[in-house]
Amino acid sequence: MMRHQPVIWIAAIALLVGALVLSVPNPGLAQSDAGMCPALVQQALTELGANCDSLARNSACYGYNRVDATFSESVPDNFFSTPADRSTLTQLDTIQTAPLDESLQAWGIAVLNVQANVPNTLPGQAVTFILLGDVEVENAVAPEDALQLAEPINVTTTTGANIRSGPTTRANVIGSVPENTELAADGLSADQDWLRVMYASGPGWISRQIITTDADITSLPVFTAESRTPMQSFYFRTGVGDPVCEESPPSLLVVQGPNDVKVDITANGADITIGSTIVLRLLPGNIIQLITISGNAEIGGINIPAGFTMTAQLSPDGKSIVGGWSDFRPLTDEELAELQPLEGIPGNLLHYAIVLPTAEDIQAALATFAQVNQSGGSVNAGPAAGQANCTNFKPTSPLGGLGGGMTAFYWDPAPGATHYQVNVYNENGANVLTARTSAPNTSLMADMSQAGNGFSFSWEVVALVNGQVACSANTGVMFREFVPPPTAAPTLTPAQICNATPGCSWDGACYCGGY
Repeated sequence: MMRHQPVIWIAAIALLVGALVLSVPNPGLAQSDAGMCPALVQQALTELGANCDSLARNSACYGYNRVDATFSESVPDNFFSTPADRSTLTQLDTIQTAPLDESLQAWGIAVLNVQANVPNTLPGQAVTFILLGDVEVENAVAPEDALQLAEPINVTTTTGANIRSGPTTRANVIGSVPENTELAADGLSADQDWLRVMYASGPGWISRQIITTDADITSLPVFTAESRTPMQSFYFRTGVGDPVCEESPPSLLVVQGPNDVKVDITANGADITIGSTIVLRLLPGNIIQLITISGNAEIGGINIPAGFTMTAQLSPDGKSIVGGWSDFRPLTDEELAELQPLEGIPGNLLHYAIVLPTAEDIQAALATFAQVNQSGGSVNAGPAAGQANCTNFKPTSPLGGLGGGMTAFYWDPAPGATHYQVNVYNENGANVLTARTSAPNTSLMADMSQAGNGFSFSWEVVALVNGQVACSANTGVMFREFVPPPTAAPTLTPAQICNATPGCSWDGACYCGGY
């Protein structure tokens, strides 16, 4: 369900390893020990726990004054207008919570329980959204397009079988089961050749060719790359002002998945996989910030562990990411202080209590991000550093210049990597081409005509271990050997050229060997 996005790694991470400068708490926050703000925050959180207790899956709860909403159908005048009111997500178009206002004794809070891709085999489990303060969430899944998950059917393996992360042999293996294993299946792939099954505590995929069942498999819903349950895809915005007082967090959208279950969401056009608690908010300049509070989050192959954050520029309408994600870094002391009130969210609304990472936790994580030096350059380590040997990892060709058509990229291996990804950047630093292949293959073909008509480019190769970045290496700037005429039409499509290359096949990008 996830779409691969450009992997952007920050070379300056090495500077963070040596010394992390933690900011002091914001002195501009109102010191309100004797004021009304702490009492209002405590009252709101206490009433939130009572108002939204036992919230059903695919439902929204009006948590604390004030919450405004619009709906996809006509509703009574008093519908969803007071604390403890509830609505199904299929009815909900938008939901907006008000900023903290001591004079009005108002602080808008709402709770959503979104099924997302959590299987029905986990009864009642859902992704919890908590809107705190000045937050608006718009449902991007039209009611008629919303995926309705079915009750699972039992299937049995006819031989030892791999369980994969996606419905293709190119997806990585997340586990295996022996012959005669009974599994619960709740969906079909778009080509109906694969079944989605419950494995361990999350969904996986198994080929229909190696299962048997007396049930009607064709009755299961079909999952495509665009399949989403209500509110699994959404647009959001938050206020960008400072917290009103130390005891209130800034305006935030908190998203928490069930324990040990990876779930997919799409926020403002960005596909995010979480196995954790994350926070989403907007920063000045229409910049989206993702913060991982516990577990991890993954965006386009980048793993963001607890205590770290990344940002991306939003389009003017706020509904898409411009130029990819960047600014991977640890949280500052100021940010940790701002988030501290999240630990007061009532536990009965959560899958597990929110506990913020400490500065010590962050320093320990930074210690694993050491930069690995090599002759003639450097390799920037990622969250999976140590799981692959990056000592000799580097791009090897092309190094003197890039062509304008099908180009072969080569690199020295990083033993332990499961996949490699090549990213091409233009002179403005924008990612203009991405292709991926499985290890142990150390080359792939990509069509540079898709990279635009610029003259200077660089490319990097990224070593991945089960979707997490182990290390990346960049060539530096090189010039294009020639620029194809903008109106020239190739006689063969990139897919045709790829499929004609020995050992390569096309699946949205050119994959060569190693499967």
